[in-house]
Amino acid sequence: MKIHRLSLTAKLTGINLLLASALMAVISVAWCLLPDVTEVEEVRLLQHLQHTTQHADMLHDALHADVLAVLLAAAQSGEVADQQVDQARRTAQQLRLEMTRLEQTVLADTSLQERLEQSRQVTLRYADSAEDLVQGARHAPARMPALRTRFETDFDATEQALAAQTATIASALDSAGLRSGQAVRQARLGLIAAALLTIVAGWSGVATIARSIRNSLMGLRDVAQAVASGDLERRSEHLGRDEVGQLAEAVNDMADALHRMIERMRSDGSRIDFSARLAQALDMADTEAQAHGVVAQAMLQVATDRPMELLLADSSEAHLERAAAHPAVGAPGCCVDSPFSCVAVRRGHAVRFSSSEALDACPRLRGRTGTPVSASCVPVTFMGRALGVLHVTSQAEQPLDDAQLERLVTLAAQAGGRIGMVRAFERTQMQAATDALTGLPNRRTAEARLRRLVGSGQALAFVMADLDHFKRLNDMHGHQAGDEALRTFADVVRECARPQDLVCRWGGEEFAFVLAGVDAAQALHWCERLRSSLQDALQRRSTPVFTASLGVCVCGTGSTPSPESLVAAADAALYQAKSAGRDRAVVSRPGEAGTGAAEPRISEQAATIDISQLVSRT
Repeated sequence: MKIHRLSLTAKLTGINLLLASALMAVISVAWCLLPDVTEVEEVRLLQHLQHTTQHADMLHDALHADVLAVLLAAAQSGEVADQQVDQARRTAQQLRLEMTRLEQTVLADTSLQERLEQSRQVTLRYADSAEDLVQGARHAPARMPALRTRFETDFDATEQALAAQTATIASALDSAGLRSGQAVRQARLGLIAAALLTIVAGWSGVATIARSIRNSLMGLRDVAQAVASGDLERRSEHLGRDEVGQLAEAVNDMADALHRMIERMRSDGSRIDFSARLAQALDMADTEAQAHGVVAQAMLQVATDRPMELLLADSSEAHLERAAAHPAVGAPGCCVDSPFSCVAVRRGHAVRFSSSEALDACPRLRGRTGTPVSASCVPVTFMGRALGVLHVTSQAEQPLDDAQLERLVTLAAQAGGRIGMVRAFERTQMQAATDALTGLPNRRTAEARLRRLVGSGQALAFVMADLDHFKRLNDMHGHQAGDEALRTFADVVRECARPQDLVCRWGGEEFAFVLAGVDAAQALHWCERLRSSLQDALQRRSTPVFTASLGVCVCGTGSTPSPESLVAAADAALYQAKSAGRDRAVVSRPGEAGTGAAEPRISEQAATIDISQLVSRT
């Protein structure tokens, strides 16, 4: 069987087998070349015998010294101490034990074994002679000469025997070491040779198999490179059930998938371009009406011949109203009246109905036209809140296709985001410019309006109003009554203001009014009407009775005083009204603030107040 026909698993298995065989060959060679165990054991025994012999030689000399010490004591004093005798006997006993260890050692060399036995016998006789001499020194002085002669003879014989034994053991160790060294060198040479042979054989086998794998994979690489270069028609011909064949099949499948993906990307290109252009157009829409116009134009990009409309919730969020329609074919005229009544809004995603006569069709489609229709509806939302719905109709069984529906979903998402942002921005601007308690514009708004009117050179009057004794009202009736008084005054001001006038809450219990196109007399008349309307309103409400003082600053046509001077003059006039007894209006002009001069035009007409009503409320 040829190698290239084998599967990748078989080739890799062959590599593993080659490596395993090479490893087993090296292990076998190493095992065969290991030194003989008997040789290693012989070296160990010889080293043990050498150590034992050396120890016995030291005990031989020590015993001789102990015996001489006993003899010297006997010669000097005629008596031998027990300690000296015991020491000599212990040394003799240790010598016998060392000889016993030699007796238990078994060697393969019979000549060395005989030498050990001879040395042991001589040494044991020497130990016996030493003990006999020591005992004779204590108990039989008459036998001392004979015992000493035997002791010296045995001492010399033991010394010669141990020396000969030491030399024999050293010679045997040298021979054993030489044999071990030769065995180690032979083992190293054998291992090197076996390793080289194994490497050469293994490399050859692995290279052959690797070359076969490489050729197969390189063919797949060529196909992949061709596909990557744009040749989507190129396919691999290496098909089969092995791993490479499966990989080739996967490469072919990848090429097919790339072909389909590129086609899909081409079809999606227009949708992506539509999304980008729509985002840019909506980004330039500063008002909701402009956003509606962009949505209407975008409907042409979704479908050129399908009725389409944008329905948005009104300010109450309870009713849907048409905000935009298809510029070419108009609106389909959906009759849904509230956001929650729409199926798409309730479900929170796009829905398609193939026919208005289907069982699961939207009920509002049935009977709308003389013939059945299909429909597509997409909810328009902003931050999870429903704003409305995009509604499209067409002939039955011909709803929007997937590409058109994707565009409609994109239009709904971006339109909802932009319309929601515009509404949120307008609501934020309104909140930033409005006083929360009274609903009137705040001081910042009044200052901006005053600055514009002064810059235009138009005649105007700036009025500052302050509720009289407001702290007393809060202390007597509570802060809730004070808030109600502020709201009541704000309602009266709204009724008295003209469309071109601006009324605002300046701060605390102070209010400011910008009256456009009036002179001093007209401004004073407006203030009197305001005071009168306030008292009428207080009689109709349960709010505690209170009055207001007003300071008026008039600016003629063509004059351009600074807004600050107008505010200062009106504030000075208000101070004069307070000083004159409150519940009145005082007129001033720019530049008169802080002069202390009495204003010639002072309205001191007191408001008509029902005293019994005031007493009952307080």
